[in-house]
Amino acid sequence: MGDDNPTRCERCDMRAPEGQTYCDACQRVRRAQATVDESGWGGLTFIQKTGVILLLSAMFAFIVSGAFDDLSPPDSSHRPNPDADVFARTVRANQARREEQEREQRERERKQEKARLAAIEAARPPAERAALATEALTSDGRDAKEAYCRARELLDPIEPKDRGAADVRKALSLTKSKGAVVLQAERAVFEKTRGLMCRDGTMSPTCRCHGPHRGCCSHHRGVAGCEPLPTEVSCP
Repeated sequence: MGDDNPTRCERCDMRAPEGQTYCDACQRVRRAQATVDESGWGGLTFIQKTGVILLLSAMFAFIVSGAFDDLSPPDSSHRPNPDADVFARTVRANQARREEQEREQRERERKQEKARLAAIEAARPPAERAALATEALTSDGRDAKEAYCRARELLDPIEPKDRGAADVRKALSLTKSKGAVVLQAERAVFEKTRGLMCRDGTMSPTCRCHGPHRGCCSHHRGVAGCEPLPTEVSCP
């Protein structure tokens, strides 16, 4: 069968109306293209058009988000919270109270232990005291002052009537000898920082015994002499 309308569209090669160069569909496309060209959009490539669309979308999103930020309530995270401050002070106060109670409890336990040991010590007979004192004084490697003070702690409570026993006399003699050695060592240490006494009974705040005394105790009625040396071992 022959084609009654041999006219073909120059764009898509489809059948076109008689006397027209393009089919109806292509004519609509051409009219739309002409409208876009008049607005300047048709001169852009596909990538350029896509970039413009993305840019406009980003600007629109930025403007909208800023508007919502302005409408949102202000951040309250930096506002002072009186309830939180009160809670924090309460926690600190409770912690301090617990620590104080723990210190008091430890002090009570220490005193109770000391009293228990004192009761045990008080119950020791003189012979046992003398034996323990002798052992402390003759033990190798034990600090001399510690041994002396332990012997004194054991022997001092012995009544005069019980001091005539041979073992007690021996322990007392060892204690006296050890005390002399310890006292001499303490005096040597004391001499290094020995102070200077003023005539009003006070210590010079700036001068020492082994040093220049010129101008010392000028506001305390002058220099009286060096600080007295210790006469006995200082036991805790």
